[in-house]
Amino acid sequence: MGGRLPKPVGTFGTPTKPKKQKNGRWRTTVYFYGAAGRVQLERVGESADEARNRLAEAMRDHREQIGYGRITRTTKLIDLAAELLLELSNDDAYTEGNIEDYRREVYVSRDRRANRATIKIENSVGNLQVWQATSGEIDRHLKRLIALGLRRKAKQHKIILRAMMQIAVRHGALETNPVDGVGAFVRRRNPARGKVQDHTALPQFRAQVRAWARGEAIPGTPGYTRGPARDWTVVWVVDVITGTGMRPHEVFALLDDIDLDASDPYLDVTGTLVEVKGAGAGGWVRKPAPKSENGWRRILLPEHTVEAVREAIKDLEVTARPNPDRLLFPARNGSVRNPNNFGRIWRAARGSEFAWVTPRTFRKGVATAVDNACDNPERAARQLGNTTAVAKTHYIDVPETVPDNRAVLEAWARGREPKV
Repeated sequence: MGGRLPKPVGTFGTPTKPKKQKNGRWRTTVYFYGAAGRVQLERVGESADEARNRLAEAMRDHREQIGYGRITRTTKLIDLAAELLLELSNDDAYTEGNIEDYRREVYVSRDRRANRATIKIENSVGNLQVWQATSGEIDRHLKRLIALGLRRKAKQHKIILRAMMQIAVRHGALETNPVDGVGAFVRRRNPARGKVQDHTALPQFRAQVRAWARGEAIPGTPGYTRGPARDWTVVWVVDVITGTGMRPHEVFALLDDIDLDASDPYLDVTGTLVEVKGAGAGGWVRKPAPKSENGWRRILLPEHTVEAVREAIKDLEVTARPNPDRLLFPARNGSVRNPNNFGRIWRAARGSEFAWVTPRTFRKGVATAVDNACDNPERAARQLGNTTAVAKTHYIDVPETVPDNRAVLEAWARGREPKV
């Protein structure tokens, strides 16, 4: 049979001769023969040579995509980030909270109360094209964040950028992932505050938080003079965290799964709070499952925590505020308590003398106290709802004293055999 043979898939035809347009510019075109059919590329320039060169560059950078958005060497990183978020939303392995964590670091907040200068991927490297996002460029961005003291943000951006650039690799826009060439983060060896060396601060901190809740002045925070009464919830939250080692978001997700009249009073950890854009109290909703599979646990309560929980329950009964979700610590209007709003209360109650204290500080303290008393990292990890490896790395401090080796060292110094 006669006829013209079809062009091989993935090849270009012959570019047309540049033709001068009515506006004085020159135009040239070429066809790309892909799996999805024939696609025309065109470029214009101030001269025939410029149009021809621009088309040659377009042919060099052209990659065929079928289905999702077209990713090429000239795609901007902010558009690549949108492609990543779309992929995550279609992956059952990622929850809405996980996706919101990514989105929060990609886009600048449009909330009028937000600081528009906060560094996000959108306003830092978002306008770079894929081919411009070299290892050196990304490395400089991350080093800048670290220099500004934003180490955690730098780690988040590295994770997100790696996932973004991997999409570009899959689509053929890059040969290798440039984030693989970025320098590793040097692990800091700073002394750990809030663990062994500050263990004795808890009684003074509890006393100060109560003084603040009564309206008294504390170092760094003036006394109460007017406005809504101070929120006593911060007192109860301190006592719950220090008596359980729970994560703050688990505390605000506590339901009435509590039995204070049992022979061993306990509470059950059955959920946590996650931030979902456009939902709940400022985007916060209760997720009916803890952060990890180790998070499901029943915790026996010490006396100071039992007293705090009794007071919180009594307050709910007296005030009779709406509480449709049966939360132990609801917001004033009965909805899920926004952790960001609580953070402002926490900072006021800790004042300047305890400015280093965060809710996580006492979570570390719980792990350290249990491990030091029992010499059992696994026991401390189960208290926190973590694996033993995570507890030892991030929460348990090194014991203050080593095993008793005095007899061995004394015998060594005096040239005697050690007594067994």
